[in-house]
Amino acid sequence: MLTFRKATLADTKLYFDWANDSSVREQSYNTNTIDFESHKKWFESKVEDDSCMLLLFQNEEKLNVGQIRIQKENDKEALIGISIAAEHRGKGLAKEMLFLASDYFLENNKGYLINAYIKEQNRSSKQAFEKAGFEFDNIINYENCNSFHLAKKG
Repeated sequence: MLTFRKATLADTKLYFDWANDSSVREQSYNTNTIDFESHKKWFESKVEDDSCMLLLFQNEEKLNVGQIRIQKENDKEALIGISIAAEHRGKGLAKEMLFLASDYFLENNKGYLINAYIKEQNRSSKQAFEKAGFEFDNIINYENCNSFHLAKKG
């Protein structure tokens, strides 16, 4: 059973470490390593941004297991991203995290569509999104990569 809370400035270093994990960088559309000062400025702006929801997930032992970011892109659509701490991957947490976060967002933002873009080679993420209620739309070129486009509507 997972719980979540909104991220705070105290989580800056944790998010930085997760963002620079080699597997996370590999699956990201921007594969470059992130420097701390740039991350800190970005993170501070996102924590304060009402159009962005940063959720930190914990397991039963209160260990931080991962995060989800949902960014409103306009008044009808949002973009979702997920990362799981290396030591907690392969445990099926993504499905539960995606389900909890997307339902929470949609309950508080009626009528929104949440978009997910996943690199085509990342089939395990595609499956996790589908198990969490996201529907496969098509394969598109997103950020110069062939990507699955999935969506969930509130």
